Amino acid sequence: MEKLYHLLYPMRVCLITSRAAGKDNIMAASWVFPLSFEPAMFGVSVSPKRYSFDLIRKGKAFGINIPDPALKEAVMICGTKSGKETDKFVEAKLTKEEGKHVPLIKECPVSIECEVVSENASGDHVVFVGKAIDVKKRSGAKGLYQARDGFIEV
Repeated sequence: MEKLYHLLYPMRVCLITSRAAGKDNIMAASWVFPLSFEPAMFGVSVSPKRYSFDLIRKGKAFGINIPDPALKEAVMICGTKSGKETDKFVEAKLTKEEGKHVPLIKECPVSIECEVVSENASGDHVVFVGKAIDVKKRSGAKGLYQARDGFIEV
């Protein structure tokens, strides 16, 4: 069967930050979405095969960092390398900004820090539901969206 999620492209690309047991990571993700206005809640769908999965589960928090088009190369690094072998902050030349529970990315125009309130198994992924506990708006910028064969700027 065709990968049906491709019918939804383009989708905004986010950089998801996580921390547990003294280890930090960044994961590129497009399956990130708002769930509630009040309280402000967001979901991120993560495969249990991903390094970030264990960090989010153990750390009970994640950061949604919204990159602008200038971060396209950093997004590629964060989406193609594993945090098990690579310090993505260093490799992608991104600056950690300490949040309450997880590092945030200073170069991103917006970061939303969330505490995990639930996990929902959804086929081969788990949706982590997080309540927003802090928002950092640094600047206004265009968004970076994932298309089937690369990125587009909107």
